[in-house]
Amino acid sequence: MSDFAGIWHLDGKSVPREWVITLGEELEGRGIGPPVIWHGGDMAMVHRQHFFTDEDHCETMPRVGDSGAVLAADVCLGARAELATALGVTAHPARPDGDLMLDALQRWDIHALSRLHGSFSLAFYSPTRRQLLLARDPLGQRSLFVHRGPRMIAFSTRLRALLAIPGISLDLDEQALADQLVMDPSRASRTIYRAIDRVPMAHFMVLTWETTHSERWWRPPEAGSLCLRSDAEVEAAAAEVVDRAVADALRARGPVAACLTGGLDSGSMVLSASRQLAPAPLLTLTRIPRMETARANANHYYDESPRARLLAASRSNIDWHPLGDDGDDWGEHDPERWWKESGQPTRSPLNMAWFFPLYRLLHARGGRVLIGGELGNAFFSYDGLLRLPQLLRDGDWRTLARQTRALAKAEGLSARKAFQRYLLRPFAPTTLLRYWHGLPAAVWERHGALHPALAQELGMHQKLDRGRYRIRLGGSHRSLSVLREWLLGNAAAMDGWGALRAISGTDVRMPLGDRRVIDFFGALPLDQFLRDGIRRSLPRRLLAAQGGPAEVHANRAVGVQHGDWFARLSAQRGALQQQLDRLHTSPLACRVLDLQRLQGLLDAWPHDALSAEPRREEYLNVLSHGLQMGGFLAWRERR
Repeated sequence: MSDFAGIWHLDGKSVPREWVITLGEELEGRGIGPPVIWHGGDMAMVHRQHFFTDEDHCETMPRVGDSGAVLAADVCLGARAELATALGVTAHPARPDGDLMLDALQRWDIHALSRLHGSFSLAFYSPTRRQLLLARDPLGQRSLFVHRGPRMIAFSTRLRALLAIPGISLDLDEQALADQLVMDPSRASRTIYRAIDRVPMAHFMVLTWETTHSERWWRPPEAGSLCLRSDAEVEAAAAEVVDRAVADALRARGPVAACLTGGLDSGSMVLSASRQLAPAPLLTLTRIPRMETARANANHYYDESPRARLLAASRSNIDWHPLGDDGDDWGEHDPERWWKESGQPTRSPLNMAWFFPLYRLLHARGGRVLIGGELGNAFFSYDGLLRLPQLLRDGDWRTLARQTRALAKAEGLSARKAFQRYLLRPFAPTTLLRYWHGLPAAVWERHGALHPALAQELGMHQKLDRGRYRIRLGGSHRSLSVLREWLLGNAAAMDGWGALRAISGTDVRMPLGDRRVIDFFGALPLDQFLRDGIRRSLPRRLLAAQGGPAEVHANRAVGVQHGDWFARLSAQRGALQQQLDRLHTSPLACRVLDLQRLQGLLDAWPHDALSAEPRREEYLNVLSHGLQMGGFLAWRERR
């Protein structure tokens, strides 16, 4: 696990060494190693190593292979033994991930990508072919950015490194700024800088002197393409796949901590990890609110610790710690720190900062790796609701009627309401969704304070992919593949993990987003996920089989992380007003943001957490992120 950057002069001129040194300085982060430079004349790379595993201490990148090809990578491989067997080499514990990856790329070139498991971004340069391969894993937690100009190609895992290279324009892309504001992920390759692109997750890019070719190398599987003989066979195979992914995520030097929220995803992961580590303890952490939250109801709860406590008690080797505020600060509350580390606005810095007490306790215990249940909802714990439209298309009326009645009964809905919500809504046009949810004609206003004049100038009404954006409007989607692509994550938001690692020095791993988990659970028939009125049926059965408490595996309410968000935001209300006042002096912020709308949200402040909760979207996504965006734009102007 590491960060890297590189420059390729297409005119054959030698890359100035001071440029490479500057790149290395821009890869600075908590706990990272010193810069290591490979200089090949018109191509140069710099690599800085994080030390999270024993193998990381043996890593030497940029690594030059027998063919003369050079590899720099940010990588945490899974299925190392399987890859080594395919290569015919030994995967002894001291063999670093970069060594195995280089062997694979030298043997199979781009076809090696399908054999690589785990999370990675890589740059593989072949001097003999004068070709550069850039690639990312399907999850996209490890970023990779690229600039191509008439005389130079530059690339890096950190956007801020490219901003320091002379000759790369810092002009902002207003369409990309608008996309970030309204949370439209459809243009994944674009960054907020016109001169810098993003290598999308699950893609590779091949660059030569003359051409750039980008292609997707992996796609999620089709539901129903894997049919096993019985539920017992499905459950046994599913448990084995999850165990393998969790085992790889546990590879670390020092203790590994698990973030436990009390839900299906983190609960399943924690029970698997604790069983595999037994009798050794598993450090398990739950972030708890210390300020006022909304009251729990049939659908949501705002303190996840009661369920987490029950799950932790089910295993004697789970060392569980509920954590509130710790009074410390690593810079996570400073907006400028996030801007400097990421080179762009951060989607939810308030929420990301909320978890820092977990990282600090982990570091105090000598650990640097935290595993979490993120991205489980897309595949592992998919709710299965698109099974009903599938039955409708297949004309299986009897099963459709039975499953719809069962779901309506389980959720306390009338048959009419269940039909509207689960059968009509996925097919309903945006106009009808607007009517149901009381949305404006400019539907993106629900998620971002984009200035109406700029929206008109950009042609948002024409450019917005309403077929996909409807998911953000509460409309689901009739296509499971489109829905799952959406749930895999917003590319710009995923960039925040790099800034988080730089500030916290912690490697956050997501075993339920492992490609083996996605390939298996994504290929199962949907009746494994929606059955007899029970959503997420398969993960519930798996958790019950591991001895998880019924209060977790039978629970239908959703836990809300950062439950005391409104109390924390209220404590900053005066500072928020000052931030907004300052934005009126920024021409760029005035052009991009609807400052009048932000002022209206500050003026109409909810009375308490209960009245604020239905407006969470407005205050966290519209107000908080709007001020974050505006602050970044004003900061860029000053610099």
